[in-house]
Amino acid sequence: MSSRRFFSLCLWTALATLIKVSALTALTSPEEFLGFRVGADYKLARYDRIIQYLEKLSQETGKVRYETVGRSTLGEPLVLTVISTAENMQNLKRYRDIARGLSDPRTLNANEAEILAGQGKVFLLLLCNQHSSEIASSNMALELAYDLAAGEDPELEKALEDVIVMLIPSANPDGQEMIVDYYDKYVGTPYEGGNLPWLYHHYAGHDDNRDWFMLNLAENDALVDVFYGNWQAQVLVDVHQMGMTGVRMFVPPFFDPPNPNNHLLIWNQIELLGAFMKFCLAEAGKKGVISNAIYSGWYQGSVRPNATQHNITALLTESAGVQIASPVYVDPAELEGTDKGLPEYGVRMNFTDPWPGGWWRLRDIVEYQLVAFKGLVKVCSDNRRKLLRNFYRMGAETVDLPSQGAPYAYLIPPEQRDPGSTSRMLKIFLRTRCEIQRSVIPFNAGNREWPAGTLVIKTGQPYGRFVKDLLEVKKYPDLRKYPGGPPQPPYDNAAWTLPLLMGVEVEEIREPFVTQLEPLSALQSPDSSTKTSPALLDCRDNNSYRAVNLLLKNKVKVSQIGQPVSTSGKTLPAGCFLAEGKTEELEEVARKTGAGFIPLEWRLVVPRRQLKQGKIGLYQGFVPSTDEGWTRYILDRFEFNYESLTNDRVRKGNLFKDYAVIILPGPDKDGIVKGDDSEFTPPEYRGGIGRDGIRELKEFVIKGGTLIAIKEACRLPVEEFDIPVHEELRGVADSEFFCPGSMLKLEVDNSHPLGYGMPEKGACYFVDALPLGTDVPKAGGPDRRVVARYGSEDILLSGWIIGERKIHGLPAVVQVNLGQGHVVLCGIGVQERAQSWGTFKLLFNAIFDGYR
Repeated sequence: MSSRRFFSLCLWTALATLIKVSALTALTSPEEFLGFRVGADYKLARYDRIIQYLEKLSQETGKVRYETVGRSTLGEPLVLTVISTAENMQNLKRYRDIARGLSDPRTLNANEAEILAGQGKVFLLLLCNQHSSEIASSNMALELAYDLAAGEDPELEKALEDVIVMLIPSANPDGQEMIVDYYDKYVGTPYEGGNLPWLYHHYAGHDDNRDWFMLNLAENDALVDVFYGNWQAQVLVDVHQMGMTGVRMFVPPFFDPPNPNNHLLIWNQIELLGAFMKFCLAEAGKKGVISNAIYSGWYQGSVRPNATQHNITALLTESAGVQIASPVYVDPAELEGTDKGLPEYGVRMNFTDPWPGGWWRLRDIVEYQLVAFKGLVKVCSDNRRKLLRNFYRMGAETVDLPSQGAPYAYLIPPEQRDPGSTSRMLKIFLRTRCEIQRSVIPFNAGNREWPAGTLVIKTGQPYGRFVKDLLEVKKYPDLRKYPGGPPQPPYDNAAWTLPLLMGVEVEEIREPFVTQLEPLSALQSPDSSTKTSPALLDCRDNNSYRAVNLLLKNKVKVSQIGQPVSTSGKTLPAGCFLAEGKTEELEEVARKTGAGFIPLEWRLVVPRRQLKQGKIGLYQGFVPSTDEGWTRYILDRFEFNYESLTNDRVRKGNLFKDYAVIILPGPDKDGIVKGDDSEFTPPEYRGGIGRDGIRELKEFVIKGGTLIAIKEACRLPVEEFDIPVHEELRGVADSEFFCPGSMLKLEVDNSHPLGYGMPEKGACYFVDALPLGTDVPKAGGPDRRVVARYGSEDILLSGWIIGERKIHGLPAVVQVNLGQGHVVLCGIGVQERAQSWGTFKLLFNAIFDGYR
């Protein structure tokens, strides 16, 4: 080689190196931006700073795209950051089109799909910080984004040629900011790292990851479009933290039982990807990583089953926590196992390299997550074509689900007791890209005639596994901790059968049928052209209760009728509402609520009670209660007039002056009365209502108020008010009675005002419920009336129960007359996670009955 040519080659090499170095130095690192290293002790990046950095990074390089995909409950932007090679980003639209094409196998044959699998890229979605106190991943996202964009790791840069990373830095921005603000306020004090004394999601707290089939929350409703709407992921990882004294990190595969509705390839791909993450962690010297333990593959409410039944390979990671950003020292003797996969802390096949104990820091969590997720990018790259091919294949085999033994379809007749609940159920399927069709002619299926207008949801569609999982009856396996021993509890609920949960008539049809179908692309608005006033509202329709609240706010006269009424060819049950306002007022309310006003053909001469909207006090202490949050969500959604009732306000007394109804949705009695007296809690957040508060609540009822207690909160009036009701199964062992999140038969006295609009025989959601018992009243003392009770035999409708005979016929909802007022004891979660639409009316009626 000539010296001139050698010099030229050296010059070009130096220039290329200079260009690469310049490109790297052009990127601002998280540490430069924040002023501290990600994961540093006592340091946290707040959500507003996180998204500022990610937006800045997108402005500095063409390898990063930043966009807002929705808004949180309190209005914060939900941000998606997309990261890959510059070339992939330039062709992003093409790769998105390929991913969407592969998602519907009916548009491609196998050869076409194979070509697209060869051309496409894996979309890998990292969903961080759903539970905002599990703060590490929201901060880790900054360093991961930088490392992916900077290109300093040649192996990782090569992998990005095959993978497009979709990064959600926080699925709960409101809570992330609450946690950071509270931590920063008390860092350096005795209260550093303490628990937030309110929910870290405006409504749901920890339950934001229990809402993924219902999509009540604004965040989850927006993010499903990122999973399989405007975007389409093939792999998803849900990033969490767990307790401090066990294993350091969980990666899949999951613990038993598996959800049988997932495609088998999903489980195998989860195991493949999880095993490689575990390998990368071991290679990096990260100890204490477990798999096949703790977290099962059964429950639907979290994000993962929603994704897997949309043919997305969805994983979970859980890292051992710290005290928000404060390091913790774990003594070796404090390390403990779990009854799911690690009976004792020590070496096992699923836990070959235990962590020995010592200091554990936020930075440790960040580093474990970085190693795992960079490894995940690499294994997705190594298996790019297989992941894309199998993504198509799972959809294709799901379209063929009926031939594999699944029902052919689920039919929903047009005439329903509760149109509001029916519409809400249908919205779930439309939002999750499931196909609903309407028959335009009568037809025969399942040995009966079905009218025109019947809705048909077939299982033979790309997301038919999700359809089947939400509509079928569940039979949770009878798992025991050891043979003949107590039950092995599921990770969460055992069942979520929507027709039972929401009070919707749905019939499973196993054999094919023939009819003329049209697609249902959107829900039809009800006919709001109210021709006459006054008009009636059917109390069987949940939408009617929202309509009544809006009418009362607008000063429209509304009465409740205490006996059945026939008009316009319909017979309405006792409890229906009579609205006497201007026609245009009724039309406007109908448009807003979906309630159907029924013309009144003649003047009513029947007993009725005019409703006067009172104020509700919803108890909210400093022991956070998800039941309180969900109750607040429902009161907001249905336009009830309420305000939060604090410990101070309860103790102050004179409650009847300001409130017609008070609701105790939770926590349990001790949480209400004693509150949190921990030394790590600031003094202003300690304590509960105390003995003074108990006395004031009882006085409120005696003077004429209505006190509604739900689930464990029932213990307060039961134990303190001297009423003829007791807790039936207190102290009974799980081996004798156990029912984890299941649907049970419910019998309702719908002639009673609290039972108005309810079917005589229906279902309730038994989740941490409190079975009640009643006693013969003392002479001259408070009396009781059972409004709803569990069935008398074979009460399990969906899920799992042990020892069901112990609650046969027991009260589930009881009204007690005390002085001039009432105590309503709801031993079941009538508002459970805002999912149990079928029992909302028991709460609504109790409120309306208290408006006196």
